[in-house]
Formats: sequence, structure tokens, C-alpha cells
Amino acid sequence: MTDILERLKALTVLYVEDEDITRESLGKFIRRRVKTLYVAENGKAGLEIFLKENPDVVITDIEMPLMNGHEMIEKIREHSSNVPIIVTTAYNDEQHTSDAVNAVFIKPIIQDDLMRAISSCF
Repeated sequence: MTDILERLKALTVLYVEDEDITRESLGKFIRRRVKTLYVAENGKAGLEIFLKENPDVVITDIEMPLMNGHEMIEKIREHSSNVPIIVTTAYNDEQHTSDAVNAVFIKPIIQDDLMRAISSCF
């Protein structure tokens, strides 16, 4: 786990989640482990941050207002085919497992597993 934590410390992460409690609790956990964390509450805001800040990793929910996670991922892939994208969702179905994402986590998320998934992208 020490190697994983060392890799995480150098990363800039974008976390997109519309549920306040989830965004705050998981965001706080991630923030303590990475260099920089940007947070957005919907896909539209997430895409704007992505285009401006060029994060190393994107973690996103799917069901969100204004722009859902699928739409945001599609637009991100138009700009970058290489950035790792990790999906977090409350729905256990196969529509979220596409070649466009690196990992899918069903909520509730085991935080250490998420950190391992982020680290394994590098």
C-alpha cells in the first residue's frame, strides 16, 4: 500500500459527483491522498474543469443533472483518449463497462480499492 500512496501523491484528480454527502466524504478521502483534487457537482462543470486543468485521472458518477457521466466521458475522449476514467455508480449493470473507462465501482465504494484502481492506471 505504501507504493500506491507514493504514486497518488503526484496526481491531479477530477472527481465529479452530484450527491453532496458522497461528494464531500469521498472527496475528503481522495484530497488527503493526491497532489490536487478538483471537484464538480455535474458533468457540465466536470467537463469545464477537465478542459481547463487537464487532470491526470477522472472519477465520475453517471447519473447527474445538466450533463450525465456518459456524455461527459464522450466529450473527454474527444480531447484525450489516454486519461484514465473511473466510474462510480449506484447501478449494477453492464452499460457502464465500456472501452472508454478504466474501472467501474458500484456504490458504496471501498475507498482503498478505489485508490488501488487509480494507482494501477500509472
